[in-house]
Amino acid sequence: MLITRSDRSYIALWWWNIDRLLLTSFLILILFGIFLVMASSQHLAETLNISSHHFTLRHIFFGVLSVPVIIFFSILTERQTKIICIVGFLISMCLLFYILIEGEKIKGAQRWLYIGDLSFQPSEVCKPFFVVFNAWVLSLWIKKENFPGWLWSIGSIVLISIFLLLQPDVGMTIVMIFTWGFQLFITGIPLIIIISLVLAFPIFMILAYNHFGHVKIRIDSFISGKTHQISKSLQSFESGGFWGKGPGEGFYKKSLPDAHSDFVFAVAAEEYGVLLCSLIIIIYALIVLRSFLLTLKNTNLFFILSVSGLAFQFGFQSLIHMASNIDLIPTKGMTLPFLSYGGSSILASAITAGILLSLTRKNTSLETISRKENIRKVKE
Repeated sequence: MLITRSDRSYIALWWWNIDRLLLTSFLILILFGIFLVMASSQHLAETLNISSHHFTLRHIFFGVLSVPVIIFFSILTERQTKIICIVGFLISMCLLFYILIEGEKIKGAQRWLYIGDLSFQPSEVCKPFFVVFNAWVLSLWIKKENFPGWLWSIGSIVLISIFLLLQPDVGMTIVMIFTWGFQLFITGIPLIIIISLVLAFPIFMILAYNHFGHVKIRIDSFISGKTHQISKSLQSFESGGFWGKGPGEGFYKKSLPDAHSDFVFAVAAEEYGVLLCSLIIIIYALIVLRSFLLTLKNTNLFFILSVSGLAFQFGFQSLIHMASNIDLIPTKGMTLPFLSYGGSSILASAITAGILLSLTRKNTSLETISRKENIRKVKE
């Protein structure tokens, strides 16, 4: 069905006002993710004595489910987005507290809730909700002198960091803190505070190194260059070359733990080569830069903080995943948005994409547009 400019239906208005470049980029990533999980998960499934298509089918399910999630959030007004994100943030905080008491430990980490056969990681969904919540309290702080938005902002990031470190999840904590710091920078706080935050990061890493065994192991392995995972990941890049070995022809992915999640970028390199990896990087960069450029055309501080914060978080997480795959930083166990396997990760990415599309619509209230159209028709 073709949607023309003359069509004034709700769907048509949504289509012509949505940022179609961002929407197309998100849909391409979802499609790439299906093929990469299909290529990287079969060997793991066979090792676990389950169907070779187990992870692929589940990823397809979550990938397809992410499309209506994106559409749902993209049709929201700014006010509706605020309400849902604030409520979602409060619920996710309660769940983060709950899993510290009732959550099941897996590989030393207590991060998941189980609903039947499905697992859910509240910290993933908390990410986009926190960005919007933080943008809201900071914008209120700037607009209203008597509102202590900076205290709410500091209190929320401290509480989140405590919950995440108790799980423990240092990687997610870093993403949250850096996103929070970026939003503070955009708000226009004094430079001395930004410098203090930057100087505090090495102290944070030293404390993490001394108090978390898995962090110490990863950093020591990175410095010594004796990481089995990274050696196989780098061999994947070398083996793939420019064009790649072809779909399903990868060899080193079979010896990569969690190739379908933590090292999916390395799988893309081996089977599809530098060509696809470059295209993936371009798409992520396009999403981030496009979002930043759209904030330059708006004076609404909430809009600027939300859109730039979500784009930064999306791009920063992608950068961590890719950098760890090519041995630029220690391994973090960080998923690549839309490409890595994981229902919680895909859901969080879909929410991020939907909110970005909602806030960057040319007209954020489709209901208002429809009402104006109806009034015009009545007058005619």
